[in-house]
Amino acid sequence: MTRLARTTVAASSLSRATATRHSLQRTLATSSSHHLQSNSRAGPSRPFLHPNVAAPPQILAAISSTSRKLATAATSTHNIESDIVVVGGGVVGLGLACDLVASQAVSSTSQSGDQPITLIEASNLDRLRSWTADRAHHLSQSHASSSSSTDGLDWENRVISLTSENLDWLKRMGVYPFLVEHRLRPISSMRVWDGLSGALLDFDSAHLSDAVGSSSQISVMVEISNLQQAMLQFLEQGPGKGICTIKDGAKVDSIVGGSKVEVGSTSIEQDPWPIVQLSAGDAIQARLLVGADGPNSPVRKYAGIGDYGWPYDRRGLVGTLRCRGVEHGEPAVGHTAYQRFLPSGTIAFLPLSDSTGSMVWTLEPEVASALAVLHHETAESTDEPLAKLVDAAFRLPWSHIERLFARVVAFTKYPQPEGAQRDWRWLTAEIPTEAEWVERGLDEPLPESGSGEVPPKVHSLDVKSVASFPLNLKHADAYLGASLNSSPVLPSGLLAGAMAAVGLAPEGAGQGAGRGRTVLVGDAAHTIHPLAGQGLNLGIADVRSLSRTLRSALGAGADIGSYNALKGYARDRYWENQKMLSAVDHLHWLYAGTPVPLSQQADGGKQQRERDGLFRTAAKEVVGRGTVWARSTGLEVINELDFVKNAFMRQAGSTTSSVRSGPWPSSRRTFSTLRGQGLHLTSRPRASPLTRGNGSLIRHHSSEYSGPLASDVYTGVDASDPSNAATTSTPSLASLTPSQRRALRDMLRVDHSGEIAANTIYQGQADMFGALGDVKNRDLSIEMWQTEKKHLEVMRALLRQHNVRPSLLLPVWSTAGRVLGGVTALLGPRSAMACTEAVESVIGEHYDDQLKELKTILEKEQVGGEVAEDVHPSLPLLSDIIKEFRDDELEHLDTAVENESQQAAGHALLSAVIAAGCRGAIWVASRV
Repeated sequence: MTRLARTTVAASSLSRATATRHSLQRTLATSSSHHLQSNSRAGPSRPFLHPNVAAPPQILAAISSTSRKLATAATSTHNIESDIVVVGGGVVGLGLACDLVASQAVSSTSQSGDQPITLIEASNLDRLRSWTADRAHHLSQSHASSSSSTDGLDWENRVISLTSENLDWLKRMGVYPFLVEHRLRPISSMRVWDGLSGALLDFDSAHLSDAVGSSSQISVMVEISNLQQAMLQFLEQGPGKGICTIKDGAKVDSIVGGSKVEVGSTSIEQDPWPIVQLSAGDAIQARLLVGADGPNSPVRKYAGIGDYGWPYDRRGLVGTLRCRGVEHGEPAVGHTAYQRFLPSGTIAFLPLSDSTGSMVWTLEPEVASALAVLHHETAESTDEPLAKLVDAAFRLPWSHIERLFARVVAFTKYPQPEGAQRDWRWLTAEIPTEAEWVERGLDEPLPESGSGEVPPKVHSLDVKSVASFPLNLKHADAYLGASLNSSPVLPSGLLAGAMAAVGLAPEGAGQGAGRGRTVLVGDAAHTIHPLAGQGLNLGIADVRSLSRTLRSALGAGADIGSYNALKGYARDRYWENQKMLSAVDHLHWLYAGTPVPLSQQADGGKQQRERDGLFRTAAKEVVGRGTVWARSTGLEVINELDFVKNAFMRQAGSTTSSVRSGPWPSSRRTFSTLRGQGLHLTSRPRASPLTRGNGSLIRHHSSEYSGPLASDVYTGVDASDPSNAATTSTPSLASLTPSQRRALRDMLRVDHSGEIAANTIYQGQADMFGALGDVKNRDLSIEMWQTEKKHLEVMRALLRQHNVRPSLLLPVWSTAGRVLGGVTALLGPRSAMACTEAVESVIGEHYDDQLKELKTILEKEQVGGEVAEDVHPSLPLLSDIIKEFRDDELEHLDTAVENESQQAAGHALLSAVIAAGCRGAIWVASRV
């Protein structure tokens, strides 16, 4: 094409683009509440435009050209536009769609047929659509025949220990009512122990309830199908109807992006909308493509995102356990989960009902295969050997379990005549009962299930429930395809290119190889060892974070597919997921990768000595014994520290958020700072008398006022009034003696230092409680912190007014306060309240002493009970402010006592040490 022809085409394109721009702007301006929907109409490859911002002509021409190309292609296939396309109909994919619908981030479809959300799932979901009806039918039959509360249907082997945090999320969204509730099983305690040493770690929700104030369970066991069907109902029959289009039974054939657009002699690289081609023939264009499609994610491959990780050379064996129950002298399945760490991997018992549990057993591949063969050949027999072997794994010493594993593996490899069946009765005879164990005089007695040390004994495993899967650790190199598109000439691009060259980053990283408008969640982004039960919980946390990010982008009018709109999600989740993956990975290798001491090996270490020789065997023995001792000691110490166990539980999501008035608050809880904003309160609550634990009165104070607060003159609307001498000038030496002047300076310097320390103490407590997930005590600390913030603001104004330098040790007070607050909060809520009690007691007494000193100054200037005219107005004002602040501090003291500060461990010693430190700090601050 000649230059003139290209110019003519470009001019024509620009003309048409101008019309397109005006049309797009009118569409976007129609309703500010439909950002996502309005912008989905403008064209398949358009940027998200604000109605008052004109796009560059080249981009608009590109939009017009691309639209014509796609319109031509649409004649042979059915093209659909969708703002968000989610590939994967598991809990993560369905959960994201539910979250977006529940938060009203998207609205219903328009008459044009465009779809706000499209969810694509390769499998048929009809089984889930009838899941609830099937359970209801069987439940009605079971009620007709007995008083059982179960529905009589087998439990599925795909279950999840759903954290309290994620359960609250389901309730806030409105998905919870769609769950089949009688198939949920709360877990209130957990017992974890070392299979070699017996070192124990007990978790109990009672401790969590004391700390948080609202949680009564660690987690809830729920079948994954139960979660999926509830979310599916929410989308198809509930609030999601008409908003989310679900295409199940539709396999993704390919994902392609838009091509470069030629405008004249200029080649413009667009941020193309991904086009998802389905096996049914449909092609869906997505403003944002979400990969919730598992470890082998097609979306991740399209986005150009690599991953790293390693196999564990282990398989997870799962199955549904039927327990013997009270009719066989065994206790019913309670609400306690059990987990034993063995050198081969962990074995976990998770309660599902009064008579049923779920098993997750980490095993070496050949052992897992052998046990699967064992189950296949002995299922539904009178005495199932695999059931007895599960019991043994929770009770027998490792040396006996290892010997059983070796014999089972060898037996499955032994060739059998054609048509003959293996006789597994020998295995049952090899597993001793508790009585037989005692008769043999072998080591210590075996733990009994009635004691609560081990789970109830297993009678059988559901026939179709036993399955195994390989265990791997994987983490995507990025969660956003656009994250890979850094410039190769920048330092980050050079680093990424160098890492790609040595295989530490995906090929093309940093070279613009990533596809934009793509984001990964759940297993598409990370896979984790199941020993902590965090796999799906991490995926749900991804969903919650991504939904928040998208809501924020929509509220700001941003393009939800752009890198800038999505980068907050990657920042929020990548490091959090990496921490959990790393912690669980190290925990696995700490137990499965440690040499087993010779005395606890099946053959006493004979094979190891023959294989490794004397020197290497001795070295491994030292390492093995030392590691077992160290990890066991660590478990025993942690088991005595409730605050550490609570931190573990909260980190894993075992925390219940405070109840909110609405399902989806627009922001976090706000605290009243009206006084700090100069809005006068007509009254303040009366503080109750403070008493000791024995009931004796310590102090009685009243903080009821009938007008504006004294400190409002420094923080309110009149704070900058230059005519107010009380706040703008200071007494002269003519009205104050040098000693009184010096006392005033010391008084203000100490008060300022004290408020710095009080602020940082409450800040440290709030930060620590927030990190631990203790919402109740975090909010309480923040509420008291708000009062201290106003105190500090006023003290800073007083220092300026009276020309008093602050203490030279302010960094020390700040650091000490932050450390004191954080450490006492880490010790537990009662210890934090004990700190508050001690600090506020000293501060209250100190303010009382200051009021006495100010009173002597004012009394010298009084005539007939009235303040003399020559008394500087700042002094009576300062007296009133100190009274106000004293009463605030005493209110905090009352709060601490009401929250059981005097029941803290070592209360007397802790209070004495903190009080002594505060008094020492006051003395130093007055002089330095």
